[in-house]
Amino acid sequence: MIHINKKYVYILPNNKTLFIRSEAIEKMLKYRQNKLRSLEAGGILIGRILIENGHYIIDDVSEPMPTDKRSRYRFSRKPEGHQEYFNTIWERENGCCFYLGEWHTHPEYVPTPSSVDRKDWNRLVRLKFENDILFFVIVGIKEIKVWYGDLNEREIIELKRRDFVG
Repeated sequence: MIHINKKYVYILPNNKTLFIRSEAIEKMLKYRQNKLRSLEAGGILIGRILIENGHYIIDDVSEPMPTDKRSRYRFSRKPEGHQEYFNTIWERENGCCFYLGEWHTHPEYVPTPSSVDRKDWNRLVRLKFENDILFFVIVGIKEIKVWYGDLNEREIIELKRRDFVG
């Protein structure tokens, strides 16, 4: 079961850390597909890369926009609305935030990426961004799974959550 009060911390292959703030988790969980008529939802991940140690923090996420295409088993994010949301955060944070990847939901207890997800992620890791790493989050009914996309190596790896109390 997904618990908001748990820490969402992941260790990357380069030994850096990804931390997802509870506010971002709460926003994504609003769209969990735990009902038969629930549609897939998604958006972008917005966060920071800490200068002192290179660790990543996902502070916020965009929510589904009216232009997005949503069905029970498919989500297609359109740029309209998500870019404007990012621009608002960018201005509020004086440019101290980055696009860190994508998130969406799946109507399964433990989410696994579809072939469409993998194809889209492989396309994204071949593009140029401000940073060399992107994250891909899938929110399932009982679990949240996270993947790490290395733009230099063009590889995608599932991350394991680090469990600790605190």
